[in-house]
Amino acid sequence: MRISTLVLLLAIALSACGPASTSGQMGTPDPLSFGDPVEVNVGDHSLQLHCFGTGSPVVVLEHGLGTDWTSWGHIYNNMPRDIRVCAYNRSFKAHTSAEFVQDLHALLAGAHLTGPYVLVGHSFGGLDAILYADRFPGEVAGIVLENALHPNQFTRFLAALPPESSGESPDLKALRQKFGAPSQYGIDLNASFDQARPVKSLGDIPVIVLTSASPNPEWGDIPADVQAKLDQEQQAMQKELAGLSSNSTQTIAATNKQVIHFYEPQLEIDTIVKLVKEIQSD
Repeated sequence: MRISTLVLLLAIALSACGPASTSGQMGTPDPLSFGDPVEVNVGDHSLQLHCFGTGSPVVVLEHGLGTDWTSWGHIYNNMPRDIRVCAYNRSFKAHTSAEFVQDLHALLAGAHLTGPYVLVGHSFGGLDAILYADRFPGEVAGIVLENALHPNQFTRFLAALPPESSGESPDLKALRQKFGAPSQYGIDLNASFDQARPVKSLGDIPVIVLTSASPNPEWGDIPADVQAKLDQEQQAMQKELAGLSSNSTQTIAATNKQVIHFYEPQLEIDTIVKLVKEIQSD
């Protein structure tokens, strides 16, 4: 009785360590299937990669500013297990998009993950995905851009703001400071925008642009006409990102929150699955 109880408890504990495979058979343990971190040296520092599921092409998640790999929890925890999805944290030793791209290239190679990959980038992560596809086009099978930053985004947002005045709201002051900041979270935004700006075309790489609905609630307490201008610029730049590929589509989410993979995760999952299946069928 005690032995059988121990065996049952052990089985429960093991099942909690990671998702079961779609076939119901555990098979040979794979450290890159159940979220266990794999550490890879990338030059003078190391990065950890967390992967879930199996299959090809591998989906690589690129998080936005001020977040980390766990922000994708709704995605990797609910993705079909016949799709391998991987996430990681950027290094604090890198400060520009080009450096992050080089790190990711070394990380995927060091983890022995075979490309080409599907890159999914949110916000700043989208900027990295675009630059990665430009620098390593043979390693990218497709891209999902979720409210990705446009290389001219902050410049155009600043231009949409009215002249500074003493009576403007704190939220408007905060936006002015944000859009004018050369760096955020230790990342050199100006340099990163400069690196991505020359990218005018990604050829026919499949690109899906996921865009939140308007109005953007993150503008805060600002005049209605200013909010409308910012929303118009944001939607226009999202369409321009779709224009990077001759094989692109754009989907407008139901939510106007800027983190679609948190507020509308099923849309993101369905989008990724659709892209992966299309690539597999080619």
